[in-house]
Amino acid sequence: MTHPLPVGSRVRHYGQQWAAARAGTATIREVKGPWPDGSYEYRVTAGKDFSRRTGPDNPETREAWWPSDATIQAQATS
Repeated sequence: MTHPLPVGSRVRHYGQQWAAARAGTATIREVKGPWPDGSYEYRVTAGKDFSRRTGPDNPETREAWWPSDATIQAQATS
């Protein structure tokens, strides 16, 4: 995966491996880096309930910083 990912990208955390997570469970709001090791950090907004798909019943109200090695760009959905 190529980093940095642009602001506005839909992403998921590496620990979210279930099928619904492939559409993304968070949105990148800010990017910091590169750090000396070449990594980046992403400020994301994620669903209030991290274990479920985001949507009207699980809005992106939780803010977190994710390292680039734990951030996976969501697969495009059609």
